[in-house]
This record gives sequence, structure tokens and C-alpha cells, in this order.
Amino acid sequence: MVIPTDVVPSQTWLYSFLPLIIVGAVVLGFIFLIVLGLLIGRRVTITMRTGGAIALTLASIILLSGLWCMVLSPTMTYSDTKDSFYRQLSIGGLESWSYSINVQVDDTLMAYVDGIRVYNDSGRIFSLYVYGPDGDTVWSEINTTYAHFDMKALKSGQYRIEVRNPNQSTVGCNVQVTVSAEVTHRPLEPLGQWLSLISLPIFGLGMWASGLFTIMRKHSYSEQQSQ
Repeated sequence: MVIPTDVVPSQTWLYSFLPLIIVGAVVLGFIFLIVLGLLIGRRVTITMRTGGAIALTLASIILLSGLWCMVLSPTMTYSDTKDSFYRQLSIGGLESWSYSINVQVDDTLMAYVDGIRVYNDSGRIFSLYVYGPDGDTVWSEINTTYAHFDMKALKSGQYRIEVRNPNQSTVGCNVQVTVSAEVTHRPLEPLGQWLSLISLPIFGLGMWASGLFTIMRKHSYSEQQSQ
């Protein structure tokens, strides 16, 4: 039996981080209510400028949450299959079969050779060799009925997998070769991008309501007059 290649995990991370997202939304809601309650408790009149200050505070919290999601949130690592090859072979007596594949440094190269089959009463073995980009042997297993290797490439280049049949009779087997790489990403990064985007119009609304645009225009006008 040939062991299947690694499968990229589905987007199950959403279910893992969904409670965190819900808690974050609840915290933002509580902060907004606390600020609003403090203003009402101090009998502060909710003017347009006060509302603008609240909007700026809320936008800042949303932006900081988005930046945390994009830069500081937990990361996940999974194995991504870059290339895969599978074939049922029939190798004649004293013959060999080879397959070349491009591998980048730090990629994981795996191969399985099993399901040995003989077509007469003699011969049940094979030999497996793996050659690196320089032509040197980086792995081998001789006179076996099952072979599996799993190695991380130290050099980039073309690797060659060779199966030799040392028997006089034809031998059949299954060969599977896989190249995979570890991928690290932040599952909450899309959420952080979304939070950062929605904070921008809230910032604009807060600046308009609090009169910051008017203050900046007056300051710019004063500088022009002074010149």
C-alpha cells in the first residue's frame, strides 16, 4: 500500500479562532458602552465633537486590533505539496528505472516503493538510490522489499530517484515521490486587513465630527497668511 501524499488542511482554523473573534467583538462593544456610560454619568452633553472623539477612539481600537491580527497573532504551519508523482512499474530483470524532480533547499523529498510483485517463482527484492544535484548518492537502500525515505534538501536542484531490479526476472512495484514545503501563515491576517480597512472611514467620520478638519484648514490658512 502506498501512503498518500500530505493534504493541505482545510480552513478549519476559522473554527479554532471563532471564539477569539467573538470575544474581541464583545470587548469592543463593552469598551464602547463603558465610554458612553462614563460620558453620561459625568453628565457630558453628547455633542457632535464628543461623538467624533468617541468615533476616533473606536477607530483606534479597531486599527490596533487589525494590526495585531496581521503582525502579532498566532501563526500556523502546514505541509504544502509542491509536486507529486505516482506510478505502477514493471522493471525487467537486471534493469533500472529512474525519475528526476526539481527540489528547492529546505523542501522535503519523500518517496515510497512498495507493492512488490514477481512474475515467476524467483526474485522479490529491489534497490533504491537517491542522487543529489551534484550526482552524489544522498540515500540508498539495497535488496529490500519495501523502501521509504524522508529527507530535507540541503541544496536546490534536480534530484534523481532510481529503482534497480537485481533479479533475473521482471519485478513490479508501486512508486510514489512527493516534494513538499512547510508554509507558515497567520490565520487572522485576513481579519486584520478587514479591520484595518473599516477603521479608515470611521477615522474620517471622527475627524470630521470632532472638527479636526476645520482646525487643520485654519492652521494651514494661518501659515499661508504668515508667508
